[in-house]
Amino acid sequence: MTTDTHELILLRHAEARAPRGKQDDFDRVLSARGEADAERLGTWLRQQEWIFDLVYCSPAARTRSTLASVLPFHALDARLLPDLYLADAGTLQRIANGIPAVGRALLLAHNPGLEQFANALCGWSAPRALPTCGLLRLRREADGTARLIESWQP
Repeated sequence: MTTDTHELILLRHAEARAPRGKQDDFDRVLSARGEADAERLGTWLRQQEWIFDLVYCSPAARTRSTLASVLPFHALDARLLPDLYLADAGTLQRIANGIPAVGRALLLAHNPGLEQFANALCGWSAPRALPTCGLLRLRREADGTARLIESWQP
């Protein structure tokens, strides 16, 4: 980290449909509930008037669809990182450590890694669940830890 603090937003993709037949997990699309949740989150984010300096997204279909619904104006400039697909907490930590010092960055990825990463980063003794389309707004500290500022869930 090159600054004392910045915000890191962790977003779990919206609910996806169960795989159909031999459909690959990577290609799963959002369910009707997932689409509705993503639209609600998008409305909430617009009300917050947040500016995202960087957006990192898993290239899986369900994360890209979530991004398109939640932050449509970032769908084209998001950095699709293959390492975010089903990333574990250690991989997410490595990616987060490589994010340039900016005001606000978003990581859109998958569980269980995203939830485990948030719990480790914040040092929560009682693990917190991150539901589909759940968002955590964290402030990164100079010592590498983070604290929860706010959360949103459907």
